[in-house]
Amino acid sequence: MTVTVKTDNGTDTMNFVEKTPLVLLILYSMLYIVTYLIAIVGNIMAMLTCYKNYRITTSILLVYIASLAIADLLFTLLTTFDYVYFFTNSWPGGNAVCKLQGFFVETSYSASILTLVAISYERYRSVASKGLARSQRIERRTIISKGIWVFSVLISLPLLYGYSVIEENKTGRLLCVNHVSWGDRGRQIYYTCQAGFIYLLPLSFMIWAHWKIFQVLKVHAAKKMVSSVECKQRKITHMLAVVTLIFFACWSPFIGVRALRYYYVYEGFELWKLTQLVILVNSAINPVLYCFYSGQFRTAFKQMITCKWKMNLRKISRASRRSGRESHSPNSFADKSDEQASTHSTGWHKLSTLVKPKQSNAHSGEDKNKV
Repeated sequence: MTVTVKTDNGTDTMNFVEKTPLVLLILYSMLYIVTYLIAIVGNIMAMLTCYKNYRITTSILLVYIASLAIADLLFTLLTTFDYVYFFTNSWPGGNAVCKLQGFFVETSYSASILTLVAISYERYRSVASKGLARSQRIERRTIISKGIWVFSVLISLPLLYGYSVIEENKTGRLLCVNHVSWGDRGRQIYYTCQAGFIYLLPLSFMIWAHWKIFQVLKVHAAKKMVSSVECKQRKITHMLAVVTLIFFACWSPFIGVRALRYYYVYEGFELWKLTQLVILVNSAINPVLYCFYSGQFRTAFKQMITCKWKMNLRKISRASRRSGRESHSPNSFADKSDEQASTHSTGWHKLSTLVKPKQSNAHSGEDKNKV
């Protein structure tokens, strides 16, 4: 397809690269590479840490943290195409890659923000009604995480039609754009609805949920009802609030500038690229926050760096199998598996009422997956 393109990823890209001093381009590249590596390594380690701890204790919070890490990792990998595109001034992949890249970027963003909504809801339930938070089976609550990804895929499907590769008349460069197939009006309608339902509404709910959470915690503190467990709850609630705050601080400029560009209010390029780099920083900063607030994450990261993680995981697997065999023995005590799990469960997963060690099958009348 050969068309004349406006400024959307067109001649403004070439002019920006040509006019930008070499020193700034080098600094931009170094910042991108460092952020990219931190995001890749950090989110892979976060996923492995969640997997390791989930084998010990079933926690919906671990599922949600892993979901965030997957979304951040997916988004980070996809930025490779944008980085090459930026410096070569020509789309490095074909039409299919252009469509899939735009589709999966939007899917990862939607999954991230909806997962944060689910986390806020779980934390609110946990603080407002501890009994209610523990009554729901872990299987039913993990369905929510799966449903988030299915819904994110569905609402991003229109982008498979919207994105396409075109050839610019003047330069012959290949451009990956999203305003030719469905026109400017179609693009404006899609991203306006997306910003309203997958940005403003989730933001409003999370502000309300965290406000209610901190109000309850403040009342408990004023009445001197704060136990050691509630202190740990306050810490993990603070961590999740910071993760949510940084997410919106990083994504809000991008959402705003994108709306201005698609309505042709702002057609510059410098601010546009800066906001894209900022959302990549968000993907890299989340694992840092997990380590800062969680001793369990710091310990797991050190074990993986020193290659001790696999050895400890084998020990945990053997202990879990022994616990399972002993739980079927008529002489076993009902609380043995709980005690065994608690010897391993000394980290951040104890900070939430959403977390409870796996119970043995000897508990008649109780579901082992309840939390």
